Amino acid sequence: MPVIDSQLVFAEAQAATNHLADTASTNVYDTGGSNGQGDQGLSGENLFAVATVDTTATSGGAATVQAVLQDSADNVTFADVVAGPVVAVANAVAGTPLLRVQPPVGMRRYWRVAWRIGTADLTAGKFTAYLVNALQYNVARDSGFVADVA
Repeated sequence: MPVIDSQLVFAEAQAATNHLADTASTNVYDTGGSNGQGDQGLSGENLFAVATVDTTATSGGAATVQAVLQDSADNVTFADVVAGPVVAVANAVAGTPLLRVQPPVGMRRYWRVAWRIGTADLTAGKFTAYLVNALQYNVARDSGFVADVA
């Protein structure tokens, strides 16, 4: 089970509703590299960028949700690096993964996640994104016991 470091959280229960422009994550991760280059490849750690639906999304139309990992050399101009799948609003329920990816080597110094809402505005929905060194997969299973309620 991964442990989430508060310094590696891009966004926690962040609202993103506008389909006309990306909503940048609340926080930006600075890898500490010089000359705009990232040092993440020097650690020997496996890192994963994870984004999930925190609060079920709703829309008055056929909205879609997508999480996009972006990088920048100057913390001003960001570019897409890896995009998660486009998820229809009907499937964007709490706990739905939007992005689970190992960031590619060669990313620039600053990283963030952008929430890309397509087709129509969302009327509700919050999203969380972070970096971790392990992925957790929850599998729902029957408990194997029956409670006797008398």
